[in-house]
Amino acid sequence: MSDVSNAPWKAIEIVPYGAVLHVPTSWEALPPVPANGPEILRATGGPSRSLIVFKVPAHNLTVEEVADRAQEKLAAHGYDDFTRAELRFAGQPGVALDFVTRRSSTGTVLYRTREYFAVRGNAAFVLGMGSATWEEHLPLIEGIAARFEIHQPAGDYQPG
Repeated sequence: MSDVSNAPWKAIEIVPYGAVLHVPTSWEALPPVPANGPEILRATGGPSRSLIVFKVPAHNLTVEEVADRAQEKLAAHGYDDFTRAELRFAGQPGVALDFVTRRSSTGTVLYRTREYFAVRGNAAFVLGMGSATWEEHLPLIEGIAARFEIHQPAGDYQPG
């Protein structure tokens, strides 16, 4: 895979949700798929290169608790081999949750996914990306996550 640090990037503003997704210029934004839950955007960079952004109520949970709930739901759908790390995401404390999405009939991993979590006020943002060639795509996944931004939505009053 080419060096993502030298690739040209473009910003996709996710209006009115107060988020900005940065992807390589060859990527395209796609509409959300409502049947998949609270998606606000999908994007693709071609075959086996895609991502989803979710925005969900935080219910006064910490980012770790939001990730815990997501992991419970993912495990109920048969995903496994969960690992997590605390990190900075979208300029604030976040969580990265890695898991296996698909296995062969013999148990070989076919597809891995990483979801990044951040909480802003009453909402949690989730950036999910996966790959069948994890090691090859991991620099791109990390590059997209490192550039993700969340802002206070326009019109929200912040007392000084």
